[in-house]
Amino acid sequence: AQTKPSREKPIGSEPPHIYAIADRMYRLLLSSGDSQAIIVSGPSGAGKTETCKLVLKHLAYVTKHLSEAGMSKSSMELGALLVMTNPLLEAFGNAETNLNRNSSRFGKFTQIHVSKKGAILGASIQTYLLEATRVVVHAERNCNYHIFYQIVAGLSSSEKASCQLESDANKYAYLRNATGKATARPGGRVGGGGDAAEFKDSLSVLQKIGVSEKLIASLWETLSGLLALGNITYGETVNGDACIQNTKALGAACK
Repeated sequence: AQTKPSREKPIGSEPPHIYAIADRMYRLLLSSGDSQAIIVSGPSGAGKTETCKLVLKHLAYVTKHLSEAGMSKSSMELGALLVMTNPLLEAFGNAETNLNRNSSRFGKFTQIHVSKKGAILGASIQTYLLEATRVVVHAERNCNYHIFYQIVAGLSSSEKASCQLESDANKYAYLRNATGKATARPGGRVGGGGDAAEFKDSLSVLQKIGVSEKLIASLWETLSGLLALGNITYGETVNGDACIQNTKALGAACK
C-alpha cells in the first residue's frame, strides 16, 4: 500500500521517496525498452541496504498482476523470492560496526530481467569486494559476519555436536574483538529476536530457494570448521621448528 502514492507520477509531484525513483526507472524501462540502473551509494549507516530492499519491494509490487507464458512462477512470486533472499545475503555479507548494526561489507550488483510486458522473468545477484579481513580480526564494538553468531545461537544441540561447535561465542578467536571478548548481540542483526531467530530466517531462505538438506548441513560444518581454524595456536619446538599447540582445534577444523 505504501507504494501506491508513487505509481505513475512524475518526479517532483510527491515528496522525495525511493519508491518514486524505482517507479520512474520501471516506467522508463517499459517505454524506452532500454536497460535502466539505480546506483545506491553513501557512507556507512546511510541506509543503502534498506534502500535496495525498498527498490526490490516496489518492483515486486508493481509487477504482481503480470505473468509471462511458459514461466513456472508468476512475476509476483519471482519478485517476492528476490526480496526474500536479503536475509541470507546479509547473514553472509553484513556485520555490526560502531556506526551500524547491519553494515554491508561488500558490493552488490542486482540484475533483474523483465519481459516486454514488464513481468519479472528472473534475476541474478553478483557480489564483489567482500571485506575478507573481518573474518579473522575486527575492532572493539565490531563483529564478524552475522552468520557465525547465528549458527552458534541457532543450531540444535545435536547439530552442534556433529559440527563440534561450542555454544559460547567467546570461545572462538574469530568472534572475539580487540578487547578479547565477543561483542554482545542482544538484538542480533536488526535488533529483533536475536541471532537464534535470524538463523531460522537464513535457514528458511536456503530451503525456499531449493538448497538440499545435505548441502545445508555441509555449509554449517564448513562455517564451524572456519571458527575452529581460528583457535589453532602455533609454537616452537626445542629445535626451532614451528608446531601446532592446540591439536583439538586442528581436529575440529579438519573434520
